[in-house]
Amino acid sequence: MDFRWQDVRLFYVREVRAALRERSIWVNSILIPLLLYPVLLWVMLMALTFAQGQEEKFVSRIAWAGEARPAALERGELADAAKVEWVKSGGEEADRQAILAEQLDLAVFAKPDPAFAGNLRLELIYDAAKERSAKARERLRAAAGEYRGLVLEEQAASRALAPAVWQQVHLQLVNVSTDREKGAFLLGLIAPMVMVIMILMGALYPAIDSTAGERERSTWETTFTTAASKASILTAKYFYVASFGLVAGLLNLAAMAITIPMVLGPLLAAEGEDVAFRIPLASLPLGLLAAALLSLALSALMMILAAFARTFKEGQALLGPVFFVSFLPVMLVSGTDMQLTLGWALVPISNLILMFRDAISGIYNWPAIGLALLAQVAIVALCLFLARQVIRFEDVLTGSYGGNFQRFLKERLLSRRGKQPAKEHGA
Repeated sequence: MDFRWQDVRLFYVREVRAALRERSIWVNSILIPLLLYPVLLWVMLMALTFAQGQEEKFVSRIAWAGEARPAALERGELADAAKVEWVKSGGEEADRQAILAEQLDLAVFAKPDPAFAGNLRLELIYDAAKERSAKARERLRAAAGEYRGLVLEEQAASRALAPAVWQQVHLQLVNVSTDREKGAFLLGLIAPMVMVIMILMGALYPAIDSTAGERERSTWETTFTTAASKASILTAKYFYVASFGLVAGLLNLAAMAITIPMVLGPLLAAEGEDVAFRIPLASLPLGLLAAALLSLALSALMMILAAFARTFKEGQALLGPVFFVSFLPVMLVSGTDMQLTLGWALVPISNLILMFRDAISGIYNWPAIGLALLAQVAIVALCLFLARQVIRFEDVLTGSYGGNFQRFLKERLLSRRGKQPAKEHGA
């Protein structure tokens, strides 16, 4: 029977309805992408807040040896008896062993500076692999910086020098970017990369369930005995997998746009950074197009590999490497100063990430965008052509083929000798 879009529509609706009745599919393809990012951000924020709170509770055990400790050095946290405990030094070697045994956090050896009389040279011994020791070093360095400034002010005042004379260098920061531009920059780094991961997660279970899952439930052969053509059935399955991948990516993008301002906004504001997290409306068409093309390409690749699995578990094992291979282009463009160029426009996945990231920041390199879209369409077409070659063989469709995709590629597609392709059902 010939390919008919009516059959595609009917089987597509059937696949979607069956998926929505299958808890594992809608949970992994819809619910998790929708909630994962907000929950993950919240957990990370809570963990960071808890860790910072625990650090502030540390009582730093600091040993001082050598020159007398200046009273003015005990400023800030060093003046708080609840945070610092001064202990007697047992000598350099003994203090080193005490730090390694976590009985001491920091040892300070104060020596005269041979370059200038009256100056102190502080040698700090600590263990960077221990959080308590690193915190003690941080506290002492901060206090030493304040003490240095205080001494300079006193010396300048004794010589009747104005601050403008002895400070010499005045640092003034002028940020030319707006709050919205800073937010767009941060969103551009996060949103496209997370979208790729969510599309992969959203398409994973439907791709396995519509192939290996049906074989495991013994409904695969029944499906292909209907009056619809094999091409119509597989096209419907492909659109079903791509739809779930696209929905997962878009849901996660929406959840991220809502969650990031609520979670990261107050956190950055506490550090003195005002950031406005808004995805520009002008960037949404390119974002939707990028998500659709990514979903079409990744879904086709997943279904090709899943076609060689006989069980759901085997399908999961076969599709595991897809995550690794797909994530490599993501890592290639993780640099903050990278933009879409004609060269990067030819790199799959990386081109769409850079295109969407630039659009969020208001950068539109239209020649590179056009080339990136053409390159991704070519990738989709290549995947579909490869899928068409795979489904030509009856033993692959029925699950009786004993090899994997690599063996199939070598024996059937790259070799002139191959088994006869499958005949069309219902022809």
